[in-house]
Amino acid sequence: MTISSTQLVDDSFKVINKISGARNENETLINLDNLKGSTNESEISIANVYYEIEGTGTVTLQFDNEKELTMTGIDNYGLKPTETKIKGTGDITIKTDANVDKFSLMLECHKEIGFSNG
Repeated sequence: MTISSTQLVDDSFKVINKISGARNENETLINLDNLKGSTNESEISIANVYYEIEGTGTVTLQFDNEKELTMTGIDNYGLKPTETKIKGTGDITIKTDANVDKFSLMLECHKEIGFSNG
């Protein structure tokens, strides 16, 4: 199964994508160059993720600079007081292992720096 990614929001503050897929995925989800107002100095953060992962495997969101968020089961990341935004540089890639039957997630990223509001 290939990744299905639908961009729901791309405004001056945030980007929200709905994503689904299955095992052995390795694709770029958020390409900074394609976001509204992006410049060569743009940076985003993972602010909130709602996820449902079926099977015993893991789904990983990773920035180019290796910062990452690993998810299993059904939960969310980013709403609890102890969970901070994960800031990174570059595009965001999604990777799944062979034990993921299927997954779906809602990914909210905040535009941190380097975006024009025009």
